[in-house]
Amino acid sequence: MNKISKALTATVGLLLFFVAAVAVDAQGPIRGGVLNGKAREMPRPEYTDDMRALELSGAVRVAVTIGVDGDIVSAELAAPENDDDPEPHPLLVDAALNAVYKAKFSPTVLSGSPVQVTGMIVYNFNPGQTFPVVGAGPSDDSSELGAIRQISGGVLNGKALELPRPEYPAAARAVYASGTVTVQVVIDENGLIINAAAVSGHPLLRPAAVEAARNAKFAPTMLQGTPVKISGVITYNFVAPERP
Repeated sequence: MNKISKALTATVGLLLFFVAAVAVDAQGPIRGGVLNGKAREMPRPEYTDDMRALELSGAVRVAVTIGVDGDIVSAELAAPENDDDPEPHPLLVDAALNAVYKAKFSPTVLSGSPVQVTGMIVYNFNPGQTFPVVGAGPSDDSSELGAIRQISGGVLNGKALELPRPEYPAAARAVYASGTVTVQVVIDENGLIINAAAVSGHPLLRPAAVEAARNAKFAPTMLQGTPVKISGVITYNFVAPERP
């Protein structure tokens, strides 16, 4: 009887191990949300002369899948957050897609096995941004730093010292407007907002979001000991009141 019990126990143990192994193997990609701050390497997209001539700006949201080795295996322009959001300019989309495949992440491990991760990478383009010229000849650190007038900080909500909540406009309340408003901002060397513009969201909610963003405060961003400007986005979520 003991031999039979031991045999059954061993069989059940092997079966449970097999089921667990199959479950891990069947695990699909997990969702990682906004991935900008999780990358080991995040090359900046090129802001070309054509973009600068057209003064193109705005945020480009790229939906990506990260493979088990931490490399990007697929990328495409993400669907707009709201139906009335304008599509980004094709030149900005091309630059974002060219940059995204150069991003590198650490492998994500689930139950001892590496898995794929899906998420979003957001690139913010601004006509004032300039980048060091690669291959333009020798230069020291100070000249390279001088070429960087501002850097991109991605989604900035979690980095603010003060982030006032926007008021819910009466006009928006009357029509039960809701959703996310994305505001592109530029922060100066003192941590103050010097430029804010809504790039997506319900038209009735955008002014309130921009007004709130202008009152946000950040710690100065230092690069090689020198304060620099930083561009990025602040997102605000508006919830409509319940209908009577």
